[in-house]
Amino acid sequence: MPSEDSELAARCKRGDRDAYAELAHRHRKVVYRVAFAIVGDHDEAQDVVQEAFVRGFVGMASFNLKYPFADWIRRITVNCALSRLRRQKRAVTGNISETATADGGADPAEQAATTHFDQAVREAIEALPLRQRIALTLFALEDMDLASTAKAMGCAVGTVKAHIHRGRQKLRHALAEYLDEDGLT
Repeated sequence: MPSEDSELAARCKRGDRDAYAELAHRHRKVVYRVAFAIVGDHDEAQDVVQEAFVRGFVGMASFNLKYPFADWIRRITVNCALSRLRRQKRAVTGNISETATADGGADPAEQAATTHFDQAVREAIEALPLRQRIALTLFALEDMDLASTAKAMGCAVGTVKAHIHRGRQKLRHALAEYLDEDGLT
């Protein structure tokens, strides 16, 4: 897909609006997850997605085809979401993602425990400082490498490593009752 993205981005730079529509369609879910992880509200995340893709379209002339479109649009999304938070000056209460509950055929006690654990994970993630939450979202949930995560966050790789490390420590501490001595449930 990255080579296809590059091809679409090149067409878009030449003025092909359909190519940009295809890029937006391909990356909409990822952009939404990143936006939602930062702003924590469905409607706000939708607004951020819209703003990110508009900014991307307007700025397409400056896009460097040597770099992946996915990383570039994620960076725009992070910037849009952080700008929205600064404008609103409100507390962030975002979820990273909705986790699925156990299938309907599971033991009710087991299903209740799973639901309780899922809720504890969501709350632990929500409690993380914003930069740690963003780093963990991009690196762990979106499978970006450290360099791409750093670029998307506008900071050094070492800073991203520190955010990930501290975030994981806080999650480990917050979820200690669910973890055995090896860190596994």
